[in-house]
Amino acid sequence: MNTSIGLVGWIVAFVGFPLGGLAATTVIGRLDTPIEGFIGGLIAGAGVGLAQMLALRGSLNPGWRWVAATAVGLAVGVALGVVLLGDSTDLTETLARAPFAGLGVGLAQAWLIHPHRRGAWGWALGLTVLWPLAWWVTSLVITTSLETGFVVFGASGALVFQVLSGLLLRTLPPRHV
Repeated sequence: MNTSIGLVGWIVAFVGFPLGGLAATTVIGRLDTPIEGFIGGLIAGAGVGLAQMLALRGSLNPGWRWVAATAVGLAVGVALGVVLLGDSTDLTETLARAPFAGLGVGLAQAWLIHPHRRGAWGWALGLTVLWPLAWWVTSLVITTSLETGFVVFGASGALVFQVLSGLLLRTLPPRHV
């Protein structure tokens, strides 16, 4: 197995965020409840996970488990954030909820990265920090995006997220078994 993570492919996988987010919004509409957060997170997470899984072919080869882990991690994280902090769409509340989504996805994906990379649990911490950063970037580019009640950040935030998370992923040294 090739252990090198293709950074260009990983960055291109940013398209999973807007596509997954669009699919979630089509199904649930505006994110207002924990149940909608869970369902929307499953849908958006599946889109994100699929794009990332395709980018990881040839390196980690996570297969469909990556899609499932990302979907469940995002669903739990978004729903938990809404349960604990409500559904307000102002920037402060959105940024306060965002670490829950990042941690959910990060933990789920770290579980799959761990057999292949040392320090994989740092991945969860990294995504916990990068998720609010991506929402902040999105809020600067598309100023009305927060009041729409989206499940995930837009393409601008997704691009920043994928670049930085790709660099983080590349820093995790291969685990030689």
